[in-house]
Parts: sequence; C-alpha cells; structure tokens
Amino acid sequence: MGTKYCIGRVAETGQRSLGVLIFRFPILSPLKNNSGKKETATIRGDVVPFQTKMAQAAQMLIAIAEHFSTAPILTVTDSWFGNNGLWKPVYKAIGSRFNILSRLRCNNVLYDRPEKRKPKQRGRNKKYGQRLGSATDMAKTVQQKA
Repeated sequence: MGTKYCIGRVAETGQRSLGVLIFRFPILSPLKNNSGKKETATIRGDVVPFQTKMAQAAQMLIAIAEHFSTAPILTVTDSWFGNNGLWKPVYKAIGSRFNILSRLRCNNVLYDRPEKRKPKQRGRNKKYGQRLGSATDMAKTVQQKA
C-alpha cells in the first residue's frame, strides 16, 4: 500500500536482531469535494481510507509482528507515540511480545507500583502507587547526583 521497509544497521549483540525503519505517507485528513462530502483518496487507482498516524503505526507494527511470529518486538518511538494510543491496539493483537521504548513527555507523572491487596479488602484494585513526581522533577534529582 504506501509502506516502505528499510533495513537499518543494527549492533551485533549475539542475538538475532533486525532494525526496521517504517514510514508511510500519511493522508492527513479526509478529503472533501466541492459539495462538502468526505471522500477517500486514491493512489494508483487503489482507494486509501483515512487513518490517523497512531492507527497507521499500529497496523504496520502488527504486520511486522505477524511476519516474525515468535520474536519479541521492541518499538523505539518519540514521545508522541509513548501512550496507550499505540500500546493498546498492538498489545491486544500480538500480546506480551510487544514492548515500547519511548521518550517521556516532560509533563508525564510517574507513580510507583500499587501495594498488594489485603485479604478481604473491598473495592477495586488501586491503579497507582505512591506519586514519584513528573519526568522533569525526576530529571532534576538525577542531575543533582551526577
């Protein structure tokens, strides 16, 4: 469709690894004709439906994971993709083989893991543990120790 796969240089670690650079030319928004009705774009006669960047990235990662059906998939992304928008659909499709390594946005708040439930405790499980601070706060502490 509009996907290009480029094999990149990968450091040899003793394990098989494959560096893949994936890109697709996005159709940024649904096209509108003069009457205001939305249309789909056509490339070489094929109809290409509108997809968000997140949906395109998820679709491409799932296709790669299906090709390498037993290998763990580590995806390195910028901060824009480091949220549940990419994680949920890909993890749902390929399971625990999928991992994301992403840069944190400066306003992300970090939390410790929640405490274990006590026997016969009422209510739902806690989502978050103790608040550790934002990524900026954590960087300042580490910077002072360096």
